[in-house]
Amino acid sequence: MRAGLPAHVHGQAVRKALREARPAGLSLAQLCRATKRTPSQVWAGLRFLRKIAVKEGLPPVTYSRRDGFQMSEESEVRIAYERAIFQAELHRVTNFITGMIAPHAKKAPGR
Repeated sequence: MRAGLPAHVHGQAVRKALREARPAGLSLAQLCRATKRTPSQVWAGLRFLRKIAVKEGLPPVTYSRRDGFQMSEESEVRIAYERAIFQAELHRVTNFITGMIAPHAKKAPGR
C-alpha cells in the first residue's frame, strides 16, 4: 500500500477487516495483515473510525489485550473498554497531581 492515502481510505479497510472478524477482535498485527497496511496506516484508520462512529451509526471501536480491536454491539464490551480508559486516565491524572502539583503547592502554599 503506498503512503499518503487519506485516513478514510485506511478507515474503510480497517472497518471491513473488523466486520469480517466479528465477534472476535483483531490485534494490530492481524489488522496489518488483513488490510495490507502499515501499523501507522492502521492507527490512522482506527482514529478515523473512532471519530465517525457516532455520526455513521457504527459501534465504537474498542480494544482489550485479550480480544484486540473490535467493533462490538455488546454493551459489556463497551462498558469494559470505558472503564479501562477511565482507570488509565485517572491513574495518569493522579500521578500528575502527586508528582507535580502537590510538590509545587508545598513550595508555594499561599499562591
